[in-house]
Amino acid sequence: MGDLLETIYRNGPDLMAEVRALVAAGADVNRVTEYSESPLRVASNNGRFDVVQLLLQSGADASQLKWTSLMLSIAFGDLAQMKAALRQDWLEERDWWSRTPFLLAILTGDTAKCDALLAAGCDPAARGRCAKTPLQYAVQNNDLAMQRWLLEHGFAIDATDEFGTTALISAVELDRIESVRFLLEQGAELRHENNIPSRAIEYANTPDIAEVLLEYGEDIDAMARETYSLWLGMEHGKNPKVSPQEYAAAKNRVFGRQNPEETNRAFWLEMIRSGANAYQARCHFDDKESAQPVWCFSRFGRSTVRLPDCRIVAVAGEHEDHYDPDFCIYNDVTVFEPGGSVQILSYSEEDFPPTDFHTATLFGNFIYLIGSLGYPELRQPGKTPVYRLDIRSYRIEKVETKGYMPGWISGHRAWLNGDSILVEGGRCIVDEQGEQQLVPNTARWRLDLNSRIWSLDATNPPVTTG
Repeated sequence: MGDLLETIYRNGPDLMAEVRALVAAGADVNRVTEYSESPLRVASNNGRFDVVQLLLQSGADASQLKWTSLMLSIAFGDLAQMKAALRQDWLEERDWWSRTPFLLAILTGDTAKCDALLAAGCDPAARGRCAKTPLQYAVQNNDLAMQRWLLEHGFAIDATDEFGTTALISAVELDRIESVRFLLEQGAELRHENNIPSRAIEYANTPDIAEVLLEYGEDIDAMARETYSLWLGMEHGKNPKVSPQEYAAAKNRVFGRQNPEETNRAFWLEMIRSGANAYQARCHFDDKESAQPVWCFSRFGRSTVRLPDCRIVAVAGEHEDHYDPDFCIYNDVTVFEPGGSVQILSYSEEDFPPTDFHTATLFGNFIYLIGSLGYPELRQPGKTPVYRLDIRSYRIEKVETKGYMPGWISGHRAWLNGDSILVEGGRCIVDEQGEQQLVPNTARWRLDLNSRIWSLDATNPPVTTG
């Protein structure tokens, strides 16, 4: 017999039938775990009031819910029954999950009940457990009509709970794609610089959700690693399926000798397709001796551009932190063709130094690569590294720029503005008494791609200069 509590947690499409079968088979409807969870409480938290009613009819202890008669009428009655149960001193009562009658009404999707409760004087600013917002309750059930009602009644679209989570982030995390699209159409912010989590796409679990966010201007490289792999059509976290000999022959990074040099090594390609990280490959091949980093496509600080012809171009990035034996900053380019083929291109350090936390901006037939954190010995404080990748030949060349530039910048944002690229945010390396320091970039910069001259962007002067 399946577990009733676990079944309700899964909240599958056939939940009612599953619960009926489990109850008929003798499942304990009053089981309470050491964490005070019970089938009744979990069903209530999920907004599955149909399951709550079934459990109550099957002998579940109603006191677990801490529901008043008003709350019961909201969950199971019609508008007239709810109005008959209205008592002023019950309007702000809280149930087990710290929900008021108004928040419960949102979960039912009944806007008429919500109107009646507002008219009766309930507090519209009430929040649930962990300051969960009214809009987050509507997102929980993917209820677009209720979301629209809340927005029409002035509820803030970007309000956050105590974790800094917005309704949009909740919709993304819960895979509510209709709610994601609706909230974006209504103007929900993609990013919240001062919140954690700050970006909705970081919580995208599926390529479909990620695609919606990308349509609205989100950054491909802000996806979680697993979602990024799935978005590319690859796997994640699987062992590479190559022979020990193929692993040994290509386990380390090799710089190119041409510009570019195709390096479609079997192990490298399999690392991309499997989504394995370097440590996983080491363990799989029982490699404890390699002093050099194992080649890996699981990276931070990479840039990814989807071209108009649907090619996807991924540039460089780093694997792990400097103290890890597999730490490596790469300088390769990987091209994913629409048909599913993959091409890895390598470059010499002279043509293209190891680069991470840069930006990539498409302009004409070139992807402009701006900035880098890079290895400490390669950094040049005061200079801004700029390279461009020809999307026809994949040749990379350094772009010599002049003017008042950001300096050695990384972790920034960049976007095309006419014939210029605008750059803001991130941090810059400065040399203070012989030591490299990272300082915030507080200005917006403009690189004119025709003259190749940097300047401060006049539309947004700096607060300070570093």
